[in-house]
Amino acid sequence: MNMFPIIISWIPGLNAIYEHEVRRSNYSFLAFYILEALLKIAAMRKEYFLHTWNLFELAITLVGLIDVILIEKYSMDYIFDLIQTVVFIKIVRFLRILRILKLVTPKLLQILDKKMSHQLSFSYAILKGYVQGEADIMTIIDQIASSKQVKQMLLRRVTRNTGQAMKELGYLEYDHPEIAVTMKTKEEIHVMLNLARQIIKVFRLKGIIQKIEGSEINKLIMAKKREIIDFQPIIKPLTVEEALYHIPWLDKEEHHISFIQDKARIVTFDCGNDIFEEGDEPKGIYIIISGMVKLQTSEPGLGIDQVLWESDEKDYQITYTDFVINGEIIGELNCLTNEPMKYSATCKTVVEACFIPKSHLYEAFKHYCQIEDKMWVKLGLSITAKKIREHLSYEDWNYKMQLRLCNIYVKDIPKSTKTDMYDETVIYVILIHGALEDCQLRKAYKAPSLIPTTCY
Repeated sequence: MNMFPIIISWIPGLNAIYEHEVRRSNYSFLAFYILEALLKIAAMRKEYFLHTWNLFELAITLVGLIDVILIEKYSMDYIFDLIQTVVFIKIVRFLRILRILKLVTPKLLQILDKKMSHQLSFSYAILKGYVQGEADIMTIIDQIASSKQVKQMLLRRVTRNTGQAMKELGYLEYDHPEIAVTMKTKEEIHVMLNLARQIIKVFRLKGIIQKIEGSEINKLIMAKKREIIDFQPIIKPLTVEEALYHIPWLDKEEHHISFIQDKARIVTFDCGNDIFEEGDEPKGIYIIISGMVKLQTSEPGLGIDQVLWESDEKDYQITYTDFVINGEIIGELNCLTNEPMKYSATCKTVVEACFIPKSHLYEAFKHYCQIEDKMWVKLGLSITAKKIREHLSYEDWNYKMQLRLCNIYVKDIPKSTKTDMYDETVIYVILIHGALEDCQLRKAYKAPSLIPTTCY
């Protein structure tokens, strides 16, 4: 409302007509500003002067008082030049429009945050898709090229590009953890909805459900997909307590979580610090809360949290390096086997992790033996998924993977024991730890590897 008399005062013709009204409105608005400031000071007291916006409004009010003093002084005597005084007074009154910034600025910041969130989400999706695409290529690299030199060249290039993309992804997750959590949530929702569509498709082909029923279910799935578009742009990252509820081998069991939480503690590492080095005795498990860690090993084999660029069964060697980010767990296998660390872990950013000591973990195994079993199953699933993917056709990967992994179990075979690998109920046998030898062909297999059906 104050803008209208201010605009009139800047138009010479209207100002001459409404000069008296403009002056009275100026006094009225100034009195309102003074009353507003006094009420805020009475209510907030010292807190009033701690807010920048309050100081900004108070400064505009004081400038308005100077405006009134100059007007009254000019009406009593003619000390100032007429033109200079009028121009100065009008400029001073125009400063009151800046009070609108208090209302406009939060909206502008909200719009900018939304735009930046969309851009960062788009960048995250591209990087995530690129990393997944390169990982898929590595599983079928033997089918792409038959020449050993071509394999090595492609593998080096894919490994280098994937490593660089993982770095960028890690830095993005470190700087904007809320974006990473949001995108991961959307990604998992998309995976489940796509899997549901594939299941409906198979059921229709097998005649389990009718065409009309399948169409109605597909409409519901598409409606859920459209809802993801309006999904909230930012989800706060999990706290340490919440992160424990999402560890697979704790399975959201209150007793297990409370027992682990008793001795678990938060540790922080600066950029460039070593969490542990290759050959060190395992001290415990690290659950990364924030930051990025570089894992590297000098020897091929199962180590880097079961996610290696390549395995021993390939006929060529590369540098074994990986990058893990928030939500990842490192050190599980070495705590289970109580063997020295097979890889080193170096912080690429400031890292905050939840540390579970090995002694406390072993104590948990004694009280709750199912924790150890579930930990082996979790490791077995991650290794099996990578190995089975190499032997499945690319079409409908997610659906086929779910069919293969829904009835998995882990079997412990003592050393120097003969056993049958396959029977009528087994489709795949994946060696996730240790080594074995085919009794007939005398061929040795070392983890991680897929055991052929001819092995005995």
